[in-house]
Amino acid sequence: MSLAVINNQVEWNRFVLENGGGFLQSWEWGLFQEALGRRAYRYRVDSSQDGALKETVGQFLLIEHAMPFGRRYVYTPLGPVVAGAGYQRDAFRACAVTVVQAAQRLGAVFARIEPPALAGEQLTVQDVRRAGFRDAGQVQPRHTTIVDLTQDEEQLLKNMKQKTRYNIRLAQKKGVTVRSADLSNAHTYKEDVSRFWQLMTETTERDQFHAHEQSYYEKMLEVLSPRKQRDLKVQLLIAEYSGEPVAAALVAHFGDTATYLHGASSSRHKSVMAPYMLQWTAMQEAKQAGLRQYDFWGVAPEDAGDKHPWVGITRFKMGFGGQRVSYIGAWDYPTSKPWYGLYRLARRLR
Repeated sequence: MSLAVINNQVEWNRFVLENGGGFLQSWEWGLFQEALGRRAYRYRVDSSQDGALKETVGQFLLIEHAMPFGRRYVYTPLGPVVAGAGYQRDAFRACAVTVVQAAQRLGAVFARIEPPALAGEQLTVQDVRRAGFRDAGQVQPRHTTIVDLTQDEEQLLKNMKQKTRYNIRLAQKKGVTVRSADLSNAHTYKEDVSRFWQLMTETTERDQFHAHEQSYYEKMLEVLSPRKQRDLKVQLLIAEYSGEPVAAALVAHFGDTATYLHGASSSRHKSVMAPYMLQWTAMQEAKQAGLRQYDFWGVAPEDAGDKHPWVGITRFKMGFGGQRVSYIGAWDYPTSKPWYGLYRLARRLR
């Protein structure tokens, strides 16, 4: 197997889309990571026969993350992407080896992978462990729910839970409207981004969860604006009631999938059910754009109890219908065992 550095955006995204990769392996996601100050590497894995290129086995976007004491680790979010239908075990093993080789060349403490494979169906825990990786739990959502947008709107509504349908109609009756952030005017767009951050700040304080820094969302919307990018686009949707922003969401479009990345809502006017109207509009817009599925991007495991921190948001997302999907999660390969041991110890002591 050999590693090749790819510098062609069209070629890169074509492979990702043709082989079931998601937006986190897109060329544009690498641009966003670079805008955050991280280094991004794009590698293609090729097999050869008698010294000649035989076929491309896979490719992966590798992001370098800083650690204390000048150390670093590398991470391929929801990757590597492997060639062919499903998630081939032989292709995974070849890609896993090359990810580790790349990490060693870069002097990383460890390499983290996150195969976009269905747990137990396309790849097993034993497959990953045999490649020398250790379970790292969850980085990106390990469990999610995906709605099939190829159905007509009437069927989509029918597949929702009765309470969700009721809340959508209530929001419509109350006059909740949803709009995209204004891209035509830099000043008004900046105001819309500021409104999103205000709602996010309120939401994190109310619901006691961790959010990214404000600059993270600003960079995402700047770099992945629909005005700038072709394949991966992130739009900001704002729900308003009587002219007041009461909910907002960041939704990514890539390939045939829309993904609900981040959301926030106000404690004011909760009775108008704006978040329901917001999600329904996002689904409608994705369907109108020709996308085939809507990924709610993170729910609690199916066997989670009532005390799971995601129980409320899971109930909300599952109300829109869709199928649960579970992936195999994140896995680490230590390339420096002493430093990796210190890293794991520090994580346990937090």
